[in-house]
Amino acid sequence: MDQTIQETKTKARSHTSGRMKAFLTTLSNIFVPVIPAIIASGFVQGINNIMTSNATNTAIREGVKASGQLTNTQVVLQSWHLLQVSTVFGIIGTAVFSFLAIYVGVTSAIQFKTDKLLGGAIGAITLSTALPVLGLKAGEGGLFGVILVVWILAEFMKLFHKIIPDILDVVLTPTFSLLLTAIVYFLTVMPIMGILSDGLIKGILFLINESGVVGGFVLSALAPALISTGLHQGLTPINLQLIAQHGSTQINAFQIMSNAGLVGAGLALWIMSKNQQVRNVAKAALPATFLAVGEPTLFGLVIPSGFGFITASIGAGFGGMMVSLLGVKCSALGAAGMSAIPLIADGKYIQYLIAYAVACAAGFILTYVVGKMRHYA
Repeated sequence: MDQTIQETKTKARSHTSGRMKAFLTTLSNIFVPVIPAIIASGFVQGINNIMTSNATNTAIREGVKASGQLTNTQVVLQSWHLLQVSTVFGIIGTAVFSFLAIYVGVTSAIQFKTDKLLGGAIGAITLSTALPVLGLKAGEGGLFGVILVVWILAEFMKLFHKIIPDILDVVLTPTFSLLLTAIVYFLTVMPIMGILSDGLIKGILFLINESGVVGGFVLSALAPALISTGLHQGLTPINLQLIAQHGSTQINAFQIMSNAGLVGAGLALWIMSKNQQVRNVAKAALPATFLAVGEPTLFGLVIPSGFGFITASIGAGFGGMMVSLLGVKCSALGAAGMSAIPLIADGKYIQYLIAYAVACAAGFILTYVVGKMRHYA
């Protein structure tokens, strides 16, 4: 009897593990094709952030005013003969991230074996500036929302292919599929994500105001999950409001610690792995994450590993504790990693680097230890 129960439990765990592995494989297949574009755009964006942040600080320090159509930052860049360079870098740097939902829609459609351009259309719907008319916000569904709805699109396409006559299939199947999928998106996924985002903001503000170091740990540990689902976009208005009212925001400093946790976890996975594809992704992703953007390491390394996502998050949490203890804040929003240094308020650059190093070290140690225990290779 006991043996039968134990065998049933073992089979259940194996089934759950298999489903989780399949889910992580699906995510990896969706995001890995986008990683080269994210890396290229992230590097360029990181360099541009450094230029523009230094120009902004110079403009504030020297009292430079806007002139004509140029902002005070652009006036400084022009005086350095870098305005055109910065503009080109800015265009390139935002080309991927501004339309990432579209690219993920395309790769999701490929993964779910449905029409690629219709998948891209789902991503484009997420970015529409007309969404406020429906009581929604651009980007509210997040990248996971895009993936879910493209899967729904694929199911609708299969259904309509079966029931619509061949002579009308080429017109009616994509039309009905896209229309019904969009309706589902507007009525369910986006509103639910909006509710989650609003609740998240209230919870974060409570943690910052009431819980000190513990809140710092929680906020930074949650950051990778928020980024992977797109919920972190809901924090942008709060960050901007805090900067406008107080000149700085600590929320963004907590978010940035996710970058450090990812770098540490990614390094450990690189060292431990014997899989050449993993090592190739690591060599490309880790420098981009260290400089500016965490998505290549997040989607290319730690999420596919499973446990690395958890250990990277905990590592980021330790960095968040240091952010809280050392009073690190950001005076502007931009990329993370080393390109965030000019964004740090009150000249607390050393304190930021200490917090970053703690998160990185914690992410590395935790991932390495757990990886060895799980015989990761």
